[in-house]
Amino acid sequence: MLSSRRVLHIRRTPLREVLTYMHRPIGVTILAILAGIAGLFEIWRTLVFLGLVKFTFVGNEVSFPSAQWGQAIWALLLAAIWFWVAMGLWNMRAYAWSFGIYISLFTMIFAFFAILGSNGTVESEFVAMLISIILFMYLNYPGVRDQFMEHEMSLLTPEQRAALEKAQAANAAAAQAMAAPAAPPPPPPAAPPAPPAAPTS
Repeated sequence: MLSSRRVLHIRRTPLREVLTYMHRPIGVTILAILAGIAGLFEIWRTLVFLGLVKFTFVGNEVSFPSAQWGQAIWALLLAAIWFWVAMGLWNMRAYAWSFGIYISLFTMIFAFFAILGSNGTVESEFVAMLISIILFMYLNYPGVRDQFMEHEMSLLTPEQRAALEKAQAANAAAAQAMAAPAAPPPPPPAAPPAPPAAPTS
């Protein structure tokens, strides 16, 4: 795992502000920056789809003579999602881990079919696909999820943590009870003894 640095983080509670130290791995810091770049790239693609700007990538020009409103709105929505994920990664929030996996996987699939269906080009989808692949691979690296969950737990109040632990214990007990084998049915009652034979004269 890459080394981490210490960043001062303010956690607000209903009663007071508590200063805690958050250890953010440098890899997560880089991912947060990359997610922000992906958001900026989607803003740029919005302008391209609107026909306001054009760009050249590896010698190939990407431009549209008229506004593509559907693709522009979609790119703007993706930009908002990428910025939200970037903020969550920067703050080591648990939702950023799960949602980062979903949005990166979705972006890769969407870009693949956009290129396959001629709705996009390799030039227009390359940056988003590259960032999505890096994000997806790192977030699935062993131990990364645990760091996000540990930080999320540190943000809980003692009462919230106790309630969460109680709910987890209840869920574990319910799962164990459902997984336990059912008790065998009781054996049938024994047949009554046969009556004695009648005496013969």
